[in-house]
Amino acid sequence: MLANELQGGRYKRNFKSLTLEEQLKLESSTVAIIGCGGIGGYLAEEFARLGVGHLILIDGDRIEESNLNRQLFALEENLGVLKVEAAQNRLLKINSSIKVDTHAQWFTEETGASLLKNAALVCDALDNGQTRVGLERVCHGLNTPLVLTGIGGWYGMLGISFPGDFIAPKLFKKERGVEEQLGNPAFAPAVIASLAVAEAVKILIGRSPALGHRFLYIDLLNMDFYKIE
Repeated sequence: MLANELQGGRYKRNFKSLTLEEQLKLESSTVAIIGCGGIGGYLAEEFARLGVGHLILIDGDRIEESNLNRQLFALEENLGVLKVEAAQNRLLKINSSIKVDTHAQWFTEETGASLLKNAALVCDALDNGQTRVGLERVCHGLNTPLVLTGIGGWYGMLGISFPGDFIAPKLFKKERGVEEQLGNPAFAPAVIASLAVAEAVKILIGRSPALGHRFLYIDLLNMDFYKIE
């Protein structure tokens, strides 16, 4: 995309916060998102609106009624549709200049390297601790930064795993179940995803993220935010 086109109407509200050079970096970036549900949907849409040029979406699930309370791609007319298919349809209506590759499959450590080899950054939007651990190993093997996220009820967490950190085994000790125990209101994935995108953009454009070697714990019930080394 030509620089003068980037300065047109679509991205003009990005400028002042981002330079033209940084916007061009986003346009040439590839981001992979593992999971297209609550957090993953907001991640994908915000990256598309920001102008990230290439998105890789990985999710083997289909939209069901329980998704309607919080997931951007979950519409009544989409019930039963593959999440990656619904995501691609919506994202290209928002920004037809980007590329959206979809993989309607569950992420596994065995196939991960081939799926993620072209990504400059990977975002975790999973609900399974063991799969996150495998995802981190794959990203470290590819020397690719990984943005880790998690939610449950009024609470969420966010961190960045740079190659060599190996923080997923410490943070996600349970296989799954937190969301089932605490619920999943609409605001939780929206907040965590937006914070994750802000950190991801810094990495993509070459700025230092605030959460390098730190993890952020968010308590939306009491509006408390804690940074943990």
